[in-house]
Amino acid sequence: MKKTKLFAFALALTLAAVPLNGCGFQKEGETLELTMDNSWRSEEFLKNFRYDIFHYTDGEYLYCSEIKKKKYCRYNIETGEKIEFETKIGQEGGFKSPERLSNRVMQMPDGRFGIFVQVVQGLGGGKTETHKQMFEIYDENMNCVETHEVPLDFGKSELDEQDNIVKNEIMDGKGNWIIWRSNWQTGELWIDSYNSNFEHLGSIDYSISSAWNGGHPGMFTDANGTVYMTITCGTYGEYYEKIYRLDAEKRTCEDTGINIPFDGDYGASGFIAGTQGYDYYYATYYGLFGVKDDERTKVIDWINSDFMPGEVQTFLPMDDGRFILHAGRKKYLAEPRTQEEIDNTQIISLASVEHSDDLMEAVIDYNREESGYRIIIKDYSEYNTVEDPELGYTTMKQDMLDGKVADIICPDGVNFESLASKGLFADWYDFMDADEEFSRDNYLQNYFETMETDEKLQRLGFSYVIETGTAMTKIAGEEQGLSLGALLDLAKEQKIDVLEYQTALRFADKWMRNLQTGCINRKTAECCFDSPEFVQFLELITTLEADQDAMDRALESGKYTQGHGPHAYRNGGILLNIEPFRQPINLRARRRHTFFDADITLSGYPMVQDEGNGGIFHPVFTICINAQSSEHEAIWDFMKFFLTEDYQKHLTESMPIHKNALEYKYEEAEKMVTANVGGEVFIGELESWESDILRDYVDGIRTCWYFDAQIHDILMEEVEKLLAGDQTPQECAEMMQSRVS
Repeated sequence: MKKTKLFAFALALTLAAVPLNGCGFQKEGETLELTMDNSWRSEEFLKNFRYDIFHYTDGEYLYCSEIKKKKYCRYNIETGEKIEFETKIGQEGGFKSPERLSNRVMQMPDGRFGIFVQVVQGLGGGKTETHKQMFEIYDENMNCVETHEVPLDFGKSELDEQDNIVKNEIMDGKGNWIIWRSNWQTGELWIDSYNSNFEHLGSIDYSISSAWNGGHPGMFTDANGTVYMTITCGTYGEYYEKIYRLDAEKRTCEDTGINIPFDGDYGASGFIAGTQGYDYYYATYYGLFGVKDDERTKVIDWINSDFMPGEVQTFLPMDDGRFILHAGRKKYLAEPRTQEEIDNTQIISLASVEHSDDLMEAVIDYNREESGYRIIIKDYSEYNTVEDPELGYTTMKQDMLDGKVADIICPDGVNFESLASKGLFADWYDFMDADEEFSRDNYLQNYFETMETDEKLQRLGFSYVIETGTAMTKIAGEEQGLSLGALLDLAKEQKIDVLEYQTALRFADKWMRNLQTGCINRKTAECCFDSPEFVQFLELITTLEADQDAMDRALESGKYTQGHGPHAYRNGGILLNIEPFRQPINLRARRRHTFFDADITLSGYPMVQDEGNGGIFHPVFTICINAQSSEHEAIWDFMKFFLTEDYQKHLTESMPIHKNALEYKYEEAEKMVTANVGGEVFIGELESWESDILRDYVDGIRTCWYFDAQIHDILMEEVEKLLAGDQTPQECAEMMQSRVS
């Protein structure tokens, strides 16, 4: 990303005037304090490297295994020199078909590494027979220094004959072995220990958390050769990883007291022996941690180090303190930022609640340019609790009202209008019009207009998806922008289902999120939840089933005409498909895959009120500028990059607002022949008349998606009362109208 304005002189003056705190510095008067703690820099490493990383490095050499796990090499990080080798038993050869080698690599605390090698023959039906077992130990120069023949009955158990038994083994720093077995159906666990001569010492007694959910444990060794076991505990939404310490000789299992909570569906992973004084490391969704004497320390913050949360899949600590990180399909060599770097970086703060991946990627792209500025995100979702899942929105709004306002604010999910009325946000039009290199004429004016407040553009997103309903023309007619009432009347008249039904609460939750757009006029602060058509919609909700089992039974009985899948649209069983359009090619895919090339009408999203054709611009995110920030030019420079024609042309999951980039997308779609619609399928090229349909439709959109978390809570609270029989649809609508107003 090329930065046109780095403001070097102003930055130098600021550096001279503002005290440095060792964690980046805040601007005078800034009250939302953010830091560059645990910030690392990295560069892509090991491009086109055909080896998996499996072993430690001494700072100069990396020990790797080939993808197929049959060959290994020592790789010189500085020179790129590779020395390949095979296991000793592999070099001897002499195997008869269909014999094959099965290798497992184990890191050893003394700097060497071992390879557990088996000569295995397939017997068919998933069964195998082991002919020979060896444990080979190699030094840092890839020389095999020890070989141990392993008895064929090592680790054998009558349990192994059962099809539902899974097992794994590991060696500790003294050469002892620990093997666990688990029944994947019942969750029952057995742990046995063996000495260095592969002789059975006995079973390990264990008493693990009553919250254990029966999943397979994991095992790893720390820098001292101590063996640990990880198990997943808790219930859905409250999972955590629990760590136990195993001792093969004492045959004990000790609770370390470490419980690592899941971040959403993402738990702790990548447990590996530590360096730099740590016993071991592990990764979570947001960072990498080191453990010493059962005390945890955050070592790397993924976001502050320019990685998406959860993007780093595996990692390898190097003895010199650096890390090799595997993110996506790339490998990176990472090292801590120097204190000088941190002290000379100007922090731009960004506040959001549950920010989108698109916003995160935009921030990371900007930060990797090393412009002297750095955007750091304050994620208010950390305040959310099970009891109050919307507390993050409430806290962010209150902070802003209290004067704790970030330089950049992502207002999605909060009551934007009430904040804008306080004069908190600057007008994007002022920046556009003051920049001689920028012209509003190059962009969709109706897109800007849908986000205006009092003719000011105080929030802005650089791309969008189109929320609209799609129906067969022979049923819905050619009229765009069907109202909610017209849609319900049409379904009743045609005796078909409005759309694919879900359980009552799930259906209501989805539609109450989107119907805020159609029932609230942002510009007049008026709502119409007590309108006749909305009451009719609530009546529809009461006819749905209470849970999924009841819904399945109703579908089987033929209560709903829709059935399942695209054939229900083709046969006229379902009126409306409401999947968004993320790219122009989606229109062709919808016609081909869902409606089987029938003529379709973009009937709009069902709304009570609308000024256009029923379509909704749904920005992937919007951002505002703190009117009092001293970094307006840097923030505009950040945003302007994502508005460039070149950047907009490369959007893949959302639509451009730059006119030329949008035309490029139409032309691109007319050359495509496949699209991802439940898998990559042939759809044929988008025809020019189909492009014209979407082009005209985009030009006619006059509504922007609106969502407020607190309003959503109000709507769902009243729906729950409705479904419990505590109020009628009319009473429910009146309560919604009163409370939201």
